[in-house]
Amino acid sequence: MSADLSKLRDVLSGRVLLPGDDGYDTARALHNGAIDNHPDAIAQPVDGQEAATALRYARDRGLSVSVKGGGHGVVGHATAGEVVIDLEALRGVRIDPAGRLAVAGGGARWSDVDVPAAEHGLAVPGGRVTHTGIGGFTLGGGDGWLSTRFGLTIDNLVGVELVTADGALLSVDADSEPDLFWALRGGGGNFGIVTELRYRLHEVSVVLGGMLVFPLPLFPQVAAVMDELNAADRDEWGGAMVLLSAPDAPFVPAEAVGRPVVSVVPVWSGDIDEGMAFIAPLRALSPVVDLAAPMPYPALQGLIDQGNPDGLRNYWTSAFVKTSPAQMVEPLMEAATRFPTVLNNIIMAPIAGAITRVPLEDTAFPVREDCWFIHPIGRGTSPETDDAVRAWAKGLGATLRAHEFSTYLNTESEDGASRVKDAFSDARLDRLKKVKQTWDPDNVFRHCANIAP
Repeated sequence: MSADLSKLRDVLSGRVLLPGDDGYDTARALHNGAIDNHPDAIAQPVDGQEAATALRYARDRGLSVSVKGGGHGVVGHATAGEVVIDLEALRGVRIDPAGRLAVAGGGARWSDVDVPAAEHGLAVPGGRVTHTGIGGFTLGGGDGWLSTRFGLTIDNLVGVELVTADGALLSVDADSEPDLFWALRGGGGNFGIVTELRYRLHEVSVVLGGMLVFPLPLFPQVAAVMDELNAADRDEWGGAMVLLSAPDAPFVPAEAVGRPVVSVVPVWSGDIDEGMAFIAPLRALSPVVDLAAPMPYPALQGLIDQGNPDGLRNYWTSAFVKTSPAQMVEPLMEAATRFPTVLNNIIMAPIAGAITRVPLEDTAFPVREDCWFIHPIGRGTSPETDDAVRAWAKGLGATLRAHEFSTYLNTESEDGASRVKDAFSDARLDRLKKVKQTWDPDNVFRHCANIAP
């Protein structure tokens, strides 16, 4: 097998890495350190045409293909194929400030987009961890700090360059291939290899961000205030809550370190003074840490990077629920007291504002109504904690299922048709299957949250 795949080097100018090659282990490594896939070859094309060539090469030999962008997908789909098409060389980003457009390679991370866009006072809603790849994040929907004001990432996607299952390279947008473009916006990696993405940009410079930290017993009051702030229906407000173990950091009181706390990231993308007044009810609860302050948008984006390093052993679940955390304080607090390691947390973010004003039928993304996204993240550093981490995440996930009306496949470790069906209505799933049948009848792109043709 390896001898045959070594001939990929004859048709690609980009690197082709085989087991044992320098760089192979680095290229196969993913954000989730619990994944240890060993593909037969990792091809790193330098453009869309080379990605198409690599795909055709693998298909002609009957080999399965997976696509790796940033490698953040928790299931490990990115390296599950016999041949991995790794978009690492496609990280270039061009910013058109006059046209308010960002053009980014399919292997770019959010820091690759955020930093050059910010130089022009511009931004697009993107991932909350800057080393997340833009490709998988976008195709799954994309909820970020700015989404209540400007919509999901897919709502700002104006077109892509796509390698199809038969190895063709297409420019896809709402005019050229409307059904395919509809499916790409929320249907995940089922429909091709996205080698370039084009985003609409918005004027964003300094935002209110930072962190407020409260003792866990104050969670009911914090959650109630968050409900009140969300009820104000201000698009500029994009704050979220996290239950976590307080880190050993200079700004954390010694008595709080390692103990479960509730943190609020108080995001406001409008006038800073108005934002400070808006979050006053939270500050009135006397947080033990108050780091709320104006900051450049890229600084907000990198705020939780340090707490989300690559290589931890991750197990995630998630749910979209219409029940607010303020109505679920007991099970959420109880789960926080049972963190199997200090690395676990529970993210709670409102789905509101501009997200909900996009008609449901406009994109494949399944959620367009006011609700909450609740995301238990189980993490450890060694295999010895894996069982406890999984049991904790699955247990809280089961509690959330009683309130769930959809799930976010970008943040699901459960890999199977059941969660795909949980995410989409029957009618939406049928439409996605029809697009899949048209563009990938052989299910070439099955290493994803798969929608079978």
